[in-house]
Amino acid sequence: MPPSHPHSAQPSPSETLASSDVAWVHAGLFDNDGVFREKRLPAALAREYASSGWSFIDALPHWTPDEGTRSDRAWRSEACVLDLESVRPYPFEPDAALVVADYAGPTAEISARPLLRRLEARARDAGLNVQAAVEYEFILLSGSPDEVSANGFEHLKTFAQENRCWSGAGPAGHASLLADYDARLRAGSIDLHHWCSELGPGCFEIALSSRALVTAADEAALVKQWTRAHFAGLGFTASFMAQLSEQHPGLGGHPIISLHDTAGENLLVDRARPTGLSEIGEAFLAGVLHGLPELMALFATTTNAYRRYAPGNWAPRTATWGHLNYTCGVRVVAEPEANARLELRLPGADMPAHLAFAMFLGAGLDGVERGLALPPETAGIGRDAHHPDIGPLPRTLAEAAERLARSERARALFGDRFVDHHAAVCRHEADALARHVPAPERARYLFHV
Repeated sequence: MPPSHPHSAQPSPSETLASSDVAWVHAGLFDNDGVFREKRLPAALAREYASSGWSFIDALPHWTPDEGTRSDRAWRSEACVLDLESVRPYPFEPDAALVVADYAGPTAEISARPLLRRLEARARDAGLNVQAAVEYEFILLSGSPDEVSANGFEHLKTFAQENRCWSGAGPAGHASLLADYDARLRAGSIDLHHWCSELGPGCFEIALSSRALVTAADEAALVKQWTRAHFAGLGFTASFMAQLSEQHPGLGGHPIISLHDTAGENLLVDRARPTGLSEIGEAFLAGVLHGLPELMALFATTTNAYRRYAPGNWAPRTATWGHLNYTCGVRVVAEPEANARLELRLPGADMPAHLAFAMFLGAGLDGVERGLALPPETAGIGRDAHHPDIGPLPRTLAEAAERLARSERARALFGDRFVDHHAAVCRHEADALARHVPAPERARYLFHV
């Protein structure tokens, strides 16, 4: 687990909101895609809402990427609660702060962040303190979002053609650009554990420092939005699509979890056991692996996410595990013991962080509570290694939606209302693109079939 880098001399969240230096507050909720939907409020009004309550339209869990809703209904304002522990500086205005709210009515049952908070409380009741972090890969395109859109999302020009994986050439040549980006995130109290060049032109990796679970998910969602906003202001477009095109590499988004007791001791590792994992660690990991075929729709929520699992990408595509093995679905890092962690390598960079962590933690808790046995480690290449008692993962969003809808495990973990809602969302998303035919498909079949 990348270590936490505490902010020295930083005010507490409540002090930030109460500060006379804060004139504006960006208050909002995360939708289930991880997009922060906000309103800019005078600070005095935000403080009033913090004590008396707020409201927001109940449409966010039904929103679509093309700014519609998946069904029509009598939309209403619903009570919300400002989470004062979430307050942080807003890095695009010098005198502003940001605060996250959650629905407090029936919409909370189908919303990602309240779901994750319920699961975190369940882990805490079991004596588990969950710490988390995320690694993302993204691609920078030359051209603003307006220019990319005007070109019909075709003829994409990738920034930094000289960039190569882990090479120092790209970061050196664009040092001031990347340093300003790092400074922007830190101005919003998001510490990067590291960043580096990744898989070719325009591709970079950022890794966030370890945080408490819900805070880690908030930061993972915000960092994507703020990355896009920062670079858009400079005339670039930042892409977190799992597979931007057939010419670009697949992009990963890796949730990372570590388990600690109330005293802060890491609970994942036991060197005396054959697997090197503790009994809790084995059962947690077993729960994740057994849950993946039914719960994949929580982190692979777009049709594009499944293109990344095609051969030729680095992406794992099986429910496997291995010590330090990048080709497995879950990579176990057991040393140093204090930072032992599990890295879920299946999600793409398009994952909604709150839902991905809900799947990761929920399935792991299910394994601990049921005492599930850990399948054998995959020592070799894990991309096509299926455990016979787990089987293959869904190959499409439609298949993932149907497996989620039928899952008794999912219903026990997340509730019937959430499962029914999210399965319907995934079906709708799969149907939205079902008839669209990409140009490479025409080129392959037009003169042949």
